[in-house]
Amino acid sequence: MLLVEDEDSLREILEEFFKSRGYEVVAVGSGEEALEVISNRKFQIGLLDLKLPGMDGIELARRVREDDPDMLVLIMTGYPSVESVKEAAESGVYDYIVKPFRLDELEKIIEQVMKEWRMSRENRRLRKKLADLEGGIWIW
Repeated sequence: MLLVEDEDSLREILEEFFKSRGYEVVAVGSGEEALEVISNRKFQIGLLDLKLPGMDGIELARRVREDDPDMLVLIMTGYPSVESVKEAAESGVYDYIVKPFRLDELEKIIEQVMKEWRMSRENRRLRKKLADLEGGIWIW
């Protein structure tokens, strides 16, 4: 999981919480740091704060999805607005989470996202296999 949160204390709480639950977490404090990390590594999920120094979470989500369209991106914010929800959806964000939230509720959301990610990946694999079979030569 890529965690991008500029507030040190919240970043540390989330990082420790998810690590204690068995997640591999890379936590950074800015969009620029996140882009540097994803240039060398793939993530299944990105949990991004909306308000970040420099580039905001929506712009980061766009850039992350360009680099890795398979990464599921979630935006978290303490400043929800209809406009940012719309922008997030247009940027390919999977979910929009309003702070404050309970850690156990966030964990349930992440678990659901991971389940859907695995199902989507398996679906793509099976579709490719089917396409390969349909294009092949059959001998009976």
